[in-house]
Amino acid sequence: MGALIKLILLLLVAVFLASEVNLSTSLYRYEDNEIELTFPVWQTDNPWYYLKWNPSAGEFEQRVMSEQ
Repeated sequence: MGALIKLILLLLVAVFLASEVNLSTSLYRYEDNEIELTFPVWQTDNPWYYLKWNPSAGEFEQRVMSEQ
């Protein structure tokens, strides 16, 4: 069980390292807080997975590349 948890954590770190993460934060304006994740980093025009979250606007956008 411990080996499975280590493997999952290792895979999550590998995915994170292969992703482009844009984090915008502000202590003064709640509207400026946002996170944008694009996976993989070498394919930013047509990513396999895209996530954008802005908690102040209630905006949550998630796209997964579909098979053509």
